[in-house]
Amino acid sequence: MPTAYFLKKILKTNTTYTMENDRYYVIRKIGTDSATNVTVKVDGIPVADIFSTIAPIAKSGSNELGPLDLGSYYIVVPPQRQLYFQASGSANVYIEGELMVLAPGEAIPNEHLMRYNAYGNMKIAYVDATATVGASWSAGNEIKIVDIAPPTIEDWLFDDYAGVSVSNLSAAQSYGQVNVKFYYDGKPFDLLLTQAGAQGLETLKLPFPPTNAGEKEAFKFKDHPVMVNGGHTFTVTAINVSGSTLSAATGQNIAVRFVAIYKRNIKA
Repeated sequence: MPTAYFLKKILKTNTTYTMENDRYYVIRKIGTDSATNVTVKVDGIPVADIFSTIAPIAKSGSNELGPLDLGSYYIVVPPQRQLYFQASGSANVYIEGELMVLAPGEAIPNEHLMRYNAYGNMKIAYVDATATVGASWSAGNEIKIVDIAPPTIEDWLFDDYAGVSVSNLSAAQSYGQVNVKFYYDGKPFDLLLTQAGAQGLETLKLPFPPTNAGEKEAFKFKDHPVMVNGGHTFTVTAINVSGSTLSAATGQNIAVRFVAIYKRNIKA
């Protein structure tokens, strides 16, 4: 087995990094300070998409998430292979895991080689969608944020972080105003009526992002994962459950944003 050393490095976007002949990376966590998308590539193959809100370099008072834990989708960069972070501008990328050192004549363990060979079919990505409601939002009105419909040959697994933000209200959002609802092929993951409570999930409990000054606990699909099979549709909506009309700030439109990390699997 190769010798493992700590890996905690800051690298740069739009820079090619080539591994040494007897050393390779096993990246377990990753983060960036880029507010826009960074695509992680190994030998030119995209393996993950991230940006600073869902995968910051470190936890902070303004974002309690910290670097993204890649889990079983960890990234292996074998000896002599190239690592690249494609982005629209210059930014930092943090990688954490193990630096593996091979003994003379030693080969990469099969588990790491298998993960490397699966890059073409397994990738971490995210959904980022915003719906504009308008200058006012009437009580009980439900608006669609996004239809998530993978291609037939793909399955998308939602088992990680998801967040919602409601912006441009005339006053700070409070509990019991806006909920988010999930549907699978039109079937709601929720109450059918309102006699047992408001429909949907409280959006302030799906903070985007979680902060020290507000909701600290991130929402994750981990306890109840949603597998969206190719050819099916996962729909996300938002509903005004406040009982009265919500108004936008002067000259603004109320908007609801939904962001969620998913694991993309391409069927053989």
